[in-house]
Amino acid sequence: MERFKVSGQELRDFYKENIVLGKVFTDIENDLRSTNQVVCRYIVNGLEINETEEARFATVPLEQIDTLEYLTENSRDLTSIVLKGWIDALPELIQSTENLAKRMRVQGLSGLLKPIHDLVQNCEFLIDSTMTVKEMMGDQFLVSSPVDWFKAEQASKNTVLQALRALENKDFVLLADVLEYDLNNVLQMWLDHLRVLEKSLNGEYTGSHIHSEQAGSHPVDRKRLAN
Repeated sequence: MERFKVSGQELRDFYKENIVLGKVFTDIENDLRSTNQVVCRYIVNGLEINETEEARFATVPLEQIDTLEYLTENSRDLTSIVLKGWIDALPELIQSTENLAKRMRVQGLSGLLKPIHDLVQNCEFLIDSTMTVKEMMGDQFLVSSPVDWFKAEQASKNTVLQALRALENKDFVLLADVLEYDLNNVLQMWLDHLRVLEKSLNGEYTGSHIHSEQAGSHPVDRKRLAN
């Protein structure tokens, strides 16, 4: 992990106008993408901000910035960590989903609302994680990847939506079917997809070659911003 720091005055001199911090965030991230790096964390005026706070800080004008720091990591390293985590977790999630569906057919929704809620949250987290992986790998990856990510994403979203509607209508028979068949098929699809991607990143897959480097220049020079 690398750490970079730039003063507010350097940013104002670079941009020549009092833009909002969100523009700086975007330029830094675009610049880093060309070298397979991603921002892990921003530190504004000595205050460490998390991902949920970025939108609020993005509206802050440069005139209020004393210092901006950011920590970066290689996108492939982060991708590998995310992939391994889900590849390890998905078999257990698949089994839990099957067990939950069986219990639901016996006892309905009684006593199962929290496990169902936790399962839906895990599935939404999986979708968010795969979207993040896709962003880190870039458009060229989508073209060359042997995995149909769009199909998997759409199937995931549709299945989660079906499960939520069945839960809302208290239709435990339909919900059990959605969990055991549709959702487990989607989870197995992602497990297969992520295994292929992990092999591709490790150079073990002999099919389509993944290209992660992207050409192009960006308005912010990371070396100029980094002290």
